[in-house]
Amino acid sequence: MVKAWGAHVTVTCSQNAEQFLRGLGADHVVDYTAGPVEEPLSALEKFDLILDNVGGDTESWALKLLKPWSGAKYVTLVTPFMQNTDRLGVADGMMQSAATVASKALKHLMKGVHYRWGFFAPSGCALDEIRDMVDVLVTLFVDENRFILPSSEVPTVQTFCTQVEVQILVLKNTPVKSKY
Repeated sequence: MVKAWGAHVTVTCSQNAEQFLRGLGADHVVDYTAGPVEEPLSALEKFDLILDNVGGDTESWALKLLKPWSGAKYVTLVTPFMQNTDRLGVADGMMQSAATVASKALKHLMKGVHYRWGFFAPSGCALDEIRDMVDVLVTLFVDENRFILPSSEVPTVQTFCTQVEVQILVLKNTPVKSKY
C-alpha cells in the first residue's frame, strides 16, 4: 500500500520471493538467506519508516538505519504485550508492557527516532478500501502456457482445466484517496 502512496520500498525476503515482491512494486530487495541483512541495508539511504514483523534481534540494528531527527519511525509488530499479560496477568502485564514501550520510546526519541508497537485488528471498512485500491490479477500456468487474468475468472478456468497451477498474485496499484 505504501507504494501506492508514492513511497520508495525496500523489503527483505528469501531469493525465491524476489520476483513476486518486485512485481508488487518493491524498489530494493535484500535476500535474508544470503547473510546478515543489516550490511546491504546499511549501504542504502537511511529510512523514514521500518516495519518489523520478524522481531528477534532486528530492533538492535534496525533503529540505526532510520534518518535521525526527521520524524522517522520504527514500528514492530512483535511485542511482549501478550507474553507479559499471560505471565503476569492483565493488570500487571499491561503495566509491564507500558513501562517497556515507554522506556524504549524515550530512549530512541533521545536519538532522534520514534519507536512504536503496532497492533492490527481486522476491519471490514479498511479491507473494502484495500480491495478498491487494487486490482487482483492471478498468473496461471496451464499446460506450460501463462495467463494473467482477474481473480474472479479463476473458478471458470478451473472448471475447464484439471491441471491449473496458480503461481503468484500480482497487485496492480490504482490511485488512492484514503478515507482515514
